[in-house]
Amino acid sequence: MKSFAVVLILSFAVPVFPQSAVPLATPEPPDSFSDQVVVTAASVPETVETTPASVTVITREQIERRESRDIAEALREVPGVIVSRTGSQGKVTSLLTRGGNSTHTLVLWNGIEINNPYFSGYDWGRFSTAGVERIEVVRGPFSALYGSDAVTGVVNVLTTGGRLLNVELESGGNGLLNGSVSGAFTSGSVSTNASFESRRDDGFAPNDDFEQESVLLGTAFAPSDRFSIGVQGRYTQYDLGIPRNVNADGTAFVPSPQRRLDGNELQWAVPVRFTTANLTWRLSLSESRRTDDFSDPEDPFFFTDSTTESKTGRMNLSVQTPTVAGTLIGGFELEEAEVTDVSVYGPNLVDEQRSSRSFFVENRFSRALGAAQFEVTAGLRHDHYDTFGGELSPRIASALIFGSSKVRIGYGHAFRAPSVGELYYPFFGNAALEPERSRSAEVGFDRFIGANGVFSATLFHNDFDNLIVYDNLTNVFQNIGAAVTQGVELSGSGVLRNGWSAAASYTWLDTEQQDTGEALLRRPEHSGSLSIGYAYRAWRTTVVAVHNGTRADVTDLAPFGRVTNDAYTTADATVQYAVAAFVPYLKLENVTDEEYQEVFGYPSQGRRLVAGLRYTLK
Repeated sequence: MKSFAVVLILSFAVPVFPQSAVPLATPEPPDSFSDQVVVTAASVPETVETTPASVTVITREQIERRESRDIAEALREVPGVIVSRTGSQGKVTSLLTRGGNSTHTLVLWNGIEINNPYFSGYDWGRFSTAGVERIEVVRGPFSALYGSDAVTGVVNVLTTGGRLLNVELESGGNGLLNGSVSGAFTSGSVSTNASFESRRDDGFAPNDDFEQESVLLGTAFAPSDRFSIGVQGRYTQYDLGIPRNVNADGTAFVPSPQRRLDGNELQWAVPVRFTTANLTWRLSLSESRRTDDFSDPEDPFFFTDSTTESKTGRMNLSVQTPTVAGTLIGGFELEEAEVTDVSVYGPNLVDEQRSSRSFFVENRFSRALGAAQFEVTAGLRHDHYDTFGGELSPRIASALIFGSSKVRIGYGHAFRAPSVGELYYPFFGNAALEPERSRSAEVGFDRFIGANGVFSATLFHNDFDNLIVYDNLTNVFQNIGAAVTQGVELSGSGVLRNGWSAAASYTWLDTEQQDTGEALLRRPEHSGSLSIGYAYRAWRTTVVAVHNGTRADVTDLAPFGRVTNDAYTTADATVQYAVAAFVPYLKLENVTDEEYQEVFGYPSQGRRLVAGLRYTLK
């Protein structure tokens, strides 16, 4: 029964529906939008200026200007996205997109799906920025392209390419030590990239420590324009303490000096591309594995020890061809997931599987209309699961581009397949579960100002039904949830005058749980960010403030009801100085030493000063 208790704890942390040296002598502009190619929003690459999707691109330069150590930290400024972490760095972290569940955002690493098949979703607590070159965030329904889990958005973390050499060392308060080295090399038809990082952090309380090592490797062989083959791999291992737990009476939090969580994550992929006549074929073989060990010999209820292992294998084959009606892409995908969960209590879940086969087609159409340009992406995908049968997912999005402005509109259906844990967990699983479903629409406007400035506004609406929740009447998971979310996303960035630059985002979000009329948990009505940068000669300073308004939450303490979590605003400040290829820097985290909780009952970190040095050889 211990493992199910862990699932319930994680359900609070991951909410469910009812309950380089950057040139420092210049301002801080984003990359030129005409140079930004997006590979996540459609089957074919497209530019930010022409895509009919809601897209945010975070570059390596932007990550370094803010000295972000984790992907989750880099995502906090993205409109429509809420990051919730259960305490200090390394702890369980969930991401909510457009008011959807944390299981409704698909996570990709170089295009490889890495969501956990056990209870869906992805824990962002230990995804480092080491070796990361770009992060693409697309918002909206994308099951027509990716299948399950791409309900409210997709985050694609790209690590290929990079600088010739990048070395970084940093140290900070509370025992923070971090070192990383990465590099990329191309010789003729062979290109290689690699990255290694090691981190140590004592945290902000006893047994709040966090250790992590991450390794990235990639190589590609392209002897001609018509053929390429590559191998990519990512491995990370971690060990962390959980400093507090609820006492046996459920009335207070108490220290938990031996409560630990450790594990590892491995992904590998073999991508192949070859061209014959007017056909471009792409084949990808990939696998994602994860192991998590949880233990607490002093748990107030019983001695606790459990191990969860999951793996997902995929084969994806697609073919692309130009036609008079645009670029047509079709293909199929096979997937098989397997989970084992063993605890000291039993009964255990051993080698339970879920498999699917999918067929998809997408057409990308572009046509000049006088001085304007018309863009359309239309896709359809059919997924068949051995557990519940078939699901059909259509999507269409279009954009009209005139001058430096773009108007876009989109509509789509999306779904999330029942996870292995929801289907087969002892006593509480339900093998008869159907998929969660959504219908989503949006309309947006983008204005590109010069080479580096942009303003974006989007209105969106999502209807969710058939949501999987734990039913207290039957004591098993059931498809009985429904919710509606809608809102407005605003963002803008650009270079100002005399070395100043700025970026801002704001999201208004309205959510409703349809059976109760209450707002959904951990979704603030108002959230946003503001970044101010200033550059003078070799100096650069950046201040980033993030705000989340009041929001509904639940408490782990009796009587375990809904509570209101207070609003908070945090700020980080960074100062950098460029000396040839060296960039020494100082970063002050949580400048005002704000006391806040992203997840109710789990205090976040306080103020900390970090000093670092980066060496970049391009």
